[in-house]
Amino acid sequence: MSMAGRIASNRGVNKVVASIFGLWLRFAWLNSRRDADGWDDVARLIDRHGAVIIVCWHQRIMLTPWMFDLKHAPCLSLTSTGHAGRLVGWIHRHFGMGTVPMPKKSSGAGQMRQVLTLLRGGTSIGISPDGPRGPARVAKSTPIQWARASQAPIVVFTYAGSRVWPWQTWDRLHFPLPFGRLALIWRHWDRAIPSRLTPEDAQALAADLGRFMDEVTATADARVGRTIGGDCENAKGPP
Repeated sequence: MSMAGRIASNRGVNKVVASIFGLWLRFAWLNSRRDADGWDDVARLIDRHGAVIIVCWHQRIMLTPWMFDLKHAPCLSLTSTGHAGRLVGWIHRHFGMGTVPMPKKSSGAGQMRQVLTLLRGGTSIGISPDGPRGPARVAKSTPIQWARASQAPIVVFTYAGSRVWPWQTWDRLHFPLPFGRLALIWRHWDRAIPSRLTPEDAQALAADLGRFMDEVTATADARVGRTIGGDCENAKGPP
């Protein structure tokens, strides 16, 4: 492994970097005008079903530490074991949210068993259905399969900021800046998922979920005055 790789994989380095990111996110959060819409509906779904599956586009994950009220129920985020996934995991842990690292070589069946055990035990799960490497805003069928097996509802979470720094990553990650507006939205993807799914059925439902996520994201963008559905066109970089 290269020196850069060893540094990026170092537990201590990851903790320090995550702490710096966490402090910045708190600063941006506290120094922005915030509009949150939809969490109460999610809380009712949790009370009714025990847990939910929260999906968020990878582009909008920087405010996922606020995607769930941990005082209401437990929630874990699913992260990859790559450099970026480990960093996101450390950031979530900085805010008190646990994570479920998923190694590249883990089997789909093993992953399913672990997630279903958590969901059936009352722990909600957060996942980026287009992560960890894309294509951007193309939802995989993974959350569909989890919802089918667990009967847990799928909830879309997203955020938009009037002042964000778009990173030069595959997803054009939105990094929030302070002194602007933030819109956080939760919406229930209320679709019937049959108990038996063909691969074609699963892909069709995943495409429908992706369209719904785009609609919710466009709503958030409009609330902060950005181009509806735009990825970075109106994003403002650091002052």
